[in-house]
Amino acid sequence: MPYATRAQPARRNLGFTLIELLIVMTIITIAFFALRPSFGGVLRGTRERTAVRQLVGMFTAAHAEAVARGRLVRVVFEPNRHAFFPEIQLAPEVDRTAFDPLPLLGKRVVRVPEHLSLMSLEVRGSEQRDVARTDIYFYPDGRTDGVVMVLGGGRGREVRVAVSPATGRVRIDD
Repeated sequence: MPYATRAQPARRNLGFTLIELLIVMTIITIAFFALRPSFGGVLRGTRERTAVRQLVGMFTAAHAEAVARGRLVRVVFEPNRHAFFPEIQLAPEVDRTAFDPLPLLGKRVVRVPEHLSLMSLEVRGSEQRDVARTDIYFYPDGRTDGVVMVLGGGRGREVRVAVSPATGRVRIDD
């Protein structure tokens, strides 16, 4: 046999069939919907931690501003807006009740996410319930009114934020 013939391999298209693509897309869709609730919990937890950090930053900055500027600084909580915002006393020698907004850490307002509830707020040793507004004062000599707040997040988790009345130090207890 002078010429040996080799069997030619069958030519196969190098691609995916429509059925293979549909099966992969179905698996991806099922996995997405199965894992979606866990991603929601992760995002919610991130928003909770961010809100708590912003509150701690606002309280710490309010204390530092009061001492540095030698003026009264207050952080106002409005429950109907779910928001904390800082203000500084304008001219105590002229009008002790006049305050102006004070952006701290680049923010005028820190909003508490709707799903994060303020379970309790204690200022100057007294529980704040059913009030339209709560003022937390930071004095130029370094003292504060003293604050203890408990924030409740998802899955029954609570975070306690406390501001020492004597030193203005902010603590977080998980």
